[in-house]
Amino acid sequence: MPAVTTDVLDARGLLCPGPLMEAIRMMRELAGGRVLVVLSDDPGARTDLSLWAEKSGHELVSIVECASWDEIAIRT
Repeated sequence: MPAVTTDVLDARGLLCPGPLMEAIRMMRELAGGRVLVVLSDDPGARTDLSLWAEKSGHELVSIVECASWDEIAIRT
């Protein structure tokens, strides 16, 4: 099985719709099969990114709650 290449977007400190808009921008630059991990402390980012991933045909890999932020992983 090939290794998965992961990119990280640190969107902590950005308010809605900042994390979503930055994730969309970055996903446009990534090749297929890569995983983007979005770090966000905006409570709405979980919902926004989950719905956007489903709507745009990306795979929501995971949502991990950390101390004061979430790590939201989406595969292109």
